[in-house]
Amino acid sequence: MDFMRPTTSKVRLAIISMLSEELIVDSKILDIFAGIGSMSEEFNKFGPKKIVLIKKNIKNIKLLKTKFKNKNHEVVRGDVYSLVPKLDEKFNIIFADPPYEQEEFTRLAKLLLDSTIFEENGILIYEHHKNYELPEKFKLLKKVRNKKYGDSRISIYKRQVI
Repeated sequence: MDFMRPTTSKVRLAIISMLSEELIVDSKILDIFAGIGSMSEEFNKFGPKKIVLIKKNIKNIKLLKTKFKNKNHEVVRGDVYSLVPKLDEKFNIIFADPPYEQEEFTRLAKLLLDSTIFEENGILIYEHHKNYELPEKFKLLKKVRNKKYGDSRISIYKRQVI
């Protein structure tokens, strides 16, 4: 079951505030577990170079393709864990909001770091349940922000340069 829990407007605005508009302008953004694309809509207000959204659910794919028909946006249907290794571009902002019950930060972080898509000094924004504790550091990822909003927590990691 693909339970929808869109990122609340309060959390979306907090993420934008934490990142700063300057960082979003001209960025290449990957929105994995894109849901209904609410976070990508927020990013889109600040003129990113490109947004790629990944979603498994066919119903949501149709909605996302209607919302994001701009040539600078790409909606990809499929499983995140299968698709990420096949992507052939680099992203400096990656937003992940997997279903809270999955608690797969380590698996996802490893996937991103093992792929070639994550820019050095790139940012990973991971939305998760407030009680799911994430490490301060994971391989080349270092947590730079951690903030709770209701039942949600936003953990922001910066990819370190080798």
